[in-house]
Amino acid sequence: MEWAIYPVELRLRNTFRIAHGASNTRHNVLLNLDDGWGEAAAVAYHGETAAKIQAWLERYRETITSSYDPAAIHWLLAKLDFESRAARAAVDLALHDRLGQQLGVSLRHLLGLNGLELPQTSVTLPIEEPEALRQQALAVAHYPILKVKLGGPADLASVVLIREAAPNSRLRVDANAGWSRETAAQLIPALAELGVELIEQPLAVDDLAGYAQLKAANYGVPIFADEPIKTAADVARWAKVVDGVNLKLMKTGGIVGACAAIATARAHDLQVMLGCMIESSIGVSAACALAGLADFVDLDGPLLIANDLATGLNFATATIQPAATPGLGVQIDWTALNSARLETR
Repeated sequence: MEWAIYPVELRLRNTFRIAHGASNTRHNVLLNLDDGWGEAAAVAYHGETAAKIQAWLERYRETITSSYDPAAIHWLLAKLDFESRAARAAVDLALHDRLGQQLGVSLRHLLGLNGLELPQTSVTLPIEEPEALRQQALAVAHYPILKVKLGGPADLASVVLIREAAPNSRLRVDANAGWSRETAAQLIPALAELGVELIEQPLAVDDLAGYAQLKAANYGVPIFADEPIKTAADVARWAKVVDGVNLKLMKTGGIVGACAAIATARAHDLQVMLGCMIESSIGVSAACALAGLADFVDLDGPLLIANDLATGLNFATATIQPAATPGLGVQIDWTALNSARLETR
């Protein structure tokens, strides 16, 4: 099996500021296995870096390349640990892409998900100073769903500003664990009055008791967990204290883990959001294949970057238009990839 790793730098269109920090670029790692492509986006709040992803991939290089059965995806993944879930996701995606191409079917077809309607994606607005935030909100006001990053001192004022700049857009907010219990109790009723339709990760990632209090208060706005949700077991652990979970392939370790987490969420009567990190069309195309299983999607990664690395995945405003070609359905833009490549360290 041919093998190649490409460390790359994705450039964001705007500074991406959330409660965890701010950045203008993200370093991802692409994996090529024969004709199959995968992408790993480091989940920083889980301790991952691009360097750790590369080290994990190199550690398992012989194990991965020694498998010549393209349909033995579960068998091969069982040989890999979870020290880097993003790296594991890259392997999972590349194997699925390879199998789909060999069979001549799209990933949606391969997974039995053809025909399912895909929810429209939200588009994210970062934490920003008022005037800059107003300009960004005006620029995306034609999108039907906006996801607003919160977790700063001007949260309510920011949502009011965005509501004025984009009066026809539905609003969702994500505090990225940036609120105290007291702040959440003050803000959630006010956000509900502004029409906010769901709230992601308002409290710290280990404050299950705080989430139980929010659920008991019944503010009328669904609360979703994001950062602590990696596995199906995590979904089950959080099921009694939240209304939904945000699943990302970079946290679940790929498609196999995401399918298990989705099934567990449904078994616990939870709503499902399918999200992404800052990823190119390679990683997001895999998530889009699962999008028909979700209630909400936040798959705007390619819309947030200035140097997408592949073509084939398209958006008609917020409507996802996945390619019907085999595998992930994307074609590598080698000019963009070569320009984005970083020196391997």
